[in-house]
Amino acid sequence: MGKGTTAPMLVSVVIPARDEAGGITRTVKAVLAQRIPGIGLEVLVVNDGSSDDTAAAARLAGGRVIELNGSPGNPGAARNRGAAETKGDPIVFLDADCEPRAGWLHALLSAHAEGVTAVGGAIEAAPGQKLAARCSHFSSSYHVHALRTRGIVRNHPPANLSVRRGVFRSTAGFSEQLPVADGHEELGWQAELREAGQNIVFEPSAVVQHRNRDGWLDLFRRNYRWAYSAIRSKSGSDAVRFGWLYKQPILLIMAAPALVLAHTAYTVACWARAGVLEPLLMLPALLAARLAYGAGLVVGGVRWIAQPGIESRPFGGRWR
Repeated sequence: MGKGTTAPMLVSVVIPARDEAGGITRTVKAVLAQRIPGIGLEVLVVNDGSSDDTAAAARLAGGRVIELNGSPGNPGAARNRGAAETKGDPIVFLDADCEPRAGWLHALLSAHAEGVTAVGGAIEAAPGQKLAARCSHFSSSYHVHALRTRGIVRNHPPANLSVRRGVFRSTAGFSEQLPVADGHEELGWQAELREAGQNIVFEPSAVVQHRNRDGWLDLFRRNYRWAYSAIRSKSGSDAVRFGWLYKQPILLIMAAPALVLAHTAYTVACWARAGVLEPLLMLPALLAARLAYGAGLVVGGVRWIAQPGIESRPFGGRWR
């Protein structure tokens, strides 16, 4: 951390979790292993309606468990609930299936010590994952891998994100309106940061390893769900790439077939620039995932245009 900079006395890590009994122990212990002498560390696990022993496992690992009331499956509400209970500065948001590597917390705090308001870390695939899980990583982390250079970004996913307490609390926080709250919940308050002249800096040395879910059906469902709320969440946000395109939803829907091909090529190109060629070898699978994304974009976009004030679920009666 920078010379002449006062180090925080307490850091808060907020982890929303739903049915993560099999992995939450590793995540909480990996966070607690990041302790820095002289700096306190609290881990808050927000139990989002789990049907398994997630809460008990988190407590045994050393986390403080907060129960999220209301309908389950709302990551935006879970993150806000956890942030409201924190005492530290900064507040670090982490996903339950993301395990920090050594030096993760130090890298985040070092960036804050330079005066950075919000710091987004890298997301890498956990070792030993099967093909579908690796394809999921390549289709989602092409902007946030550890081989990307450090710099200012428009937005960053909350799976590995640290923000100064006062700045975060000055915003509206994560969206709690579904379906936006389950896929693009961070875009609103990150747009507020941009409007206030604050930057989000990507720090590639703050790495977490993501345990991607295995299975091709899960891969396609996730891509569909991400896209389902894309137009709804991005059309009014200044915190997204190609923001001008989302401001023309009808044009975007009509161009969806061509965008599927463009999105696939762009994803592969992002990895190729970093020297990672495996996505090229799994091009058919990536294209299939993007076809699911395109379908979600069209269905979600049409429903939003027809009923902009209605919460419509991507999978009938289920959010996830």
